[in-house]
Amino acid sequence: MAYVTDRPKRRAEADPSDFVDRREAPRRKTRFKATIVHGDALTTLGCLVVDLSDAGARIRTEQADHLPASFYLIWHAERSVIDVEMIWRSGGELGVRFRSKCSLEGKLTAELAAVYRAWGE
Repeated sequence: MAYVTDRPKRRAEADPSDFVDRREAPRRKTRFKATIVHGDALTTLGCLVVDLSDAGARIRTEQADHLPASFYLIWHAERSVIDVEMIWRSGGELGVRFRSKCSLEGKLTAELAAVYRAWGE
């Protein structure tokens, strides 16, 4: 019987030095509560930001499989709303890239004001 010896290594078998970190900025571990706001109905969903960088984040939520490719993330601690693009999802986690960030304390566009109201309801 012939065995294939040059098959790709599974992630669990691979040496961590084999992976190239393609992130734009280094991430740090966090435990921030946030709210996802998405869709025409501005549906809200609680989540936890578990890794964070200047360019993006890793988010944990129970309904990651049902989220669209882009949505808003309301970061409670900073009282800001972030327009994000989903880069990957796996199980209950997803990785996002930040597209823009706006403070909830200042003047908001009509769209961001609606997002803010959805969070407060």
